[in-house]
Amino acid sequence: QLEVLQSLVERRFGWQAAFDEGGILYKETINARVEGVGHYEPLRHYAEVHLVLEPGAPGSGVEIATGCREDELAGSWQRLVLTHLAEKEHLGVLTGSPLTDVTITLLTGRAHVKHTEGGDFRQATYRAVRQGLMEAESILLEPWYNFRLEVPAEQVGRALSDLQRMHGRVEPPETAGDTAVLTGSAPVSTFRDYAAEVAAYTKGLGRLSLSLQ
Repeated sequence: QLEVLQSLVERRFGWQAAFDEGGILYKETINARVEGVGHYEPLRHYAEVHLVLEPGAPGSGVEIATGCREDELAGSWQRLVLTHLAEKEHLGVLTGSPLTDVTITLLTGRAHVKHTEGGDFRQATYRAVRQGLMEAESILLEPWYNFRLEVPAEQVGRALSDLQRMHGRVEPPETAGDTAVLTGSAPVSTFRDYAAEVAAYTKGLGRLSLSLQ
């Protein structure tokens, strides 16, 4: 199939296409509430931001809120902080992977009547996020597949051995005639090339279906 795709791309667009194994997209989150403080005060500039970072629900991404009173920080500055929180993809401190499943709440902030400009709050906001992540206990999130593997019944032992080697979690096999069906989950990093291996050792009789968790 890859050779067919290469031929189609070359014929239609005149491009020489190549395929590799690709990379694994990890993400990071935190496991407990933490406060981050960002302070920005070079000459004739001033901004201070206090944020609360909390673990969010799995799959929630990065959610942003404010719990700051307007007598502590004017609404216009609060909206600017929220804009700066939303305008970029924040990176974790373990591997530099994107941050996810975190709620970031503006707790309070300070501005100076004469010296504060919009860009000052950008710097203070980014520093508050970073400082909070440095204080937090971060967790690296690894992508996993849910799988369904059908192999000839006499090769179920080989399949179970492979799944154990790849750190998979598998339910007890089910048998349908001459076919054994295995379901479970496994890390993408160890499992992504397994379809070709299944085709080889089952001589084309095996079938592997994958979906991301």
